Amino acid sequence: MAKILILSVGGSAAPVVNAIKSGRPDYVYFFCSRGPKGSEHTIADPGDPCGDTRKIKCRECGTEQYIGDPKGKAIVVQARLDHSRYEIVAVDNPDDLAECYHAVVGILDKIAEQYETDCEVTANYTGGTKTMSVALALAALMRERCSLAVNVGPRADLIKVISGDIPVIIDKWRISSEIQIDMARRAVADYDYAYAYQLFGEILQHPVDASLRAKVLRAAQLCQIFDLWDKFKHAAAGQLMKTCNVPWPEYQKALKRILGESSRASGFELVGDLLNNAARRAHRHYYDDAVARIYRATELFAQLRLQQEHGQKSGDIKLEALPEGLWEEYKSRLRGSKLVLGLNDVYDLLYKLGDPIGRRYAEQREMMLNALTKRNYSIFAHGIRPLDENDYREVRETLGGFLERTANAIAVKIDVPQLPQEGIV
Repeated sequence: MAKILILSVGGSAAPVVNAIKSGRPDYVYFFCSRGPKGSEHTIADPGDPCGDTRKIKCRECGTEQYIGDPKGKAIVVQARLDHSRYEIVAVDNPDDLAECYHAVVGILDKIAEQYETDCEVTANYTGGTKTMSVALALAALMRERCSLAVNVGPRADLIKVISGDIPVIIDKWRISSEIQIDMARRAVADYDYAYAYQLFGEILQHPVDASLRAKVLRAAQLCQIFDLWDKFKHAAAGQLMKTCNVPWPEYQKALKRILGESSRASGFELVGDLLNNAARRAHRHYYDDAVARIYRATELFAQLRLQQEHGQKSGDIKLEALPEGLWEEYKSRLRGSKLVLGLNDVYDLLYKLGDPIGRRYAEQREMMLNALTKRNYSIFAHGIRPLDENDYREVRETLGGFLERTANAIAVKIDVPQLPQEGIV
């Protein structure tokens, strides 16, 4: 497996040479700066480009003296690298983070294209400007196959490491994990449990300490539960919840009510869950999705009432099961032996059966139909116009408000807690 070393080059050659000699790479990329005062000339220029030309003036005699050795061959000469084993990548402005970062990314992309997976890459950020070091470290953190190193050694001053240093591998996975955990927190805040779960899973693919591993594993399990819940896979979420110690009992109780596993369930909890789901979709600006869920909640509310109070299951309503006085009116709706009824039809039937839900719907029919028309505009229904936030708010206030007020009027609980935006990790 080829060993690739990326080195940021600054004013001191010794750390760079030591990194090459210690790592014994097959190929080296020198990341440096151009210009008269740049570090590019120290890499392969003839003569003594790495000599220390700094001077001080003697206070007594006034003569100037070199601080260090003014003689110093080029880095590739000291490291015994021939032309086939290195490449120089220089930037014009070593204090421009974007330019430096893109230069390093270009190196990493080139390595990935040339070697695919058959190489070991180390980025050593000891040399160069602070901006160059930050760019190299940042790019290495973001790449899976790139290790991170820095030379550690004594300093004669605060300017640079002169000699006696040795490259030390940095535990980049702890740093990378913290970055991904922060990204996962933001994903959870947006109700994007699937992405958060993916990020936590990536962390667990790398060596991290036991305490962090336990923390991330628990967070991943919680995200998996709420992702399943968000996708209406309530049974799977409930099964997984039983094996995990979920810190919020209100979610355990709510899921049991949705699944019909609680004696306190009203049977209408899925209506509230749909409204919550719609709010989550709207939070992420998926307004067509959100409106479609509110429409389904409105439809489901009537269907559940028809089934629970009148013994008629939507999609399997028999004409002869209705009061005889309604047979003539509804026989034209028969498809085979069953009645086919849409949302408005089910509420009309509830009205004709004397149900209070039907009466309340009839009282607000015009307002309800206007809101339902918004849904019909959606590309997910019968139209081609994408819905916006104003459309969602109008539908939510009208249909969602109707469901909440009506449920309260008939003493039926539909509310369930909204899924969490924080506290998972």
